[in-house]
Amino acid sequence: MLRFYSGIGARATPPEILSLMTRAAFALTKRGYVLRTGHAIGADSAFERGAGRDAQIFLPVPGWRGSASEFHPDTLGAELWGRARTIAAAHHPAFAGLSAFVQALHTRNVFQVLGACLDSPAEFVLCWTADGEASGGTGQALRIAASHGVAVFNLQRPRARGHVERHLVL
Repeated sequence: MLRFYSGIGARATPPEILSLMTRAAFALTKRGYVLRTGHAIGADSAFERGAGRDAQIFLPVPGWRGSASEFHPDTLGAELWGRARTIAAAHHPAFAGLSAFVQALHTRNVFQVLGACLDSPAEFVLCWTADGEASGGTGQALRIAASHGVAVFNLQRPRARGHVERHLVL
């Protein structure tokens, strides 16, 4: 049985944390985990580098930022994308006021946590946010994770970072 984790975070994640994310993703891949992420600049890309092909990359639109990932609205289907969009709207305080593209970014976050069929939550989320809380775009995924009982390890917090450095990095 496959084991999944979500590797996400801010675009402005510090370089030393990006390096830690890449090394942690590599270690998790060696332990049989499959990454779920969203192909954004910064944290997502750092996790992708470490996970290699053992990743599910969820995109807001086909081919976003040059990705060939098959996980996007066209292949996931209108019904499933609609269900994810409803979940996204329920976890965002101003979803209706966002542009269609930003809504799609937040919708793809739902899949990063709940999986391609929205029925297999990640075992945990590994992330970085500037304040160590559910803030910024990453906060959307963290609120979804919390509502589904998914543990969050935010590398901005010294305890989580120390745990990853001690136990995950090869």
